[in-house]
Amino acid sequence: MSSSSETEPNWNYEASVAEIEALIEKIESGDLPLESVFSEFEIAVKQIQHCEQFLDQGVKRMELLIETLEDDLDF
Repeated sequence: MSSSSETEPNWNYEASVAEIEALIEKIESGDLPLESVFSEFEIAVKQIQHCEQFLDQGVKRMELLIETLEDDLDF
């Protein structure tokens, strides 16, 4: 699965989290028909997966930078 930033150049983590929160509120409201609950849940899960990928990539980049700094200090 490719990263969110590769598939959606304007993707934004904070906006995705806000969308997930809004979807959860809609689901929890109890006002949606069951089919809509399933659809909204599916969208929320996909957004959560994008967020997890983004965070995983960020952690990997930070670990690489830390490793690079440690290598530079080991002269």
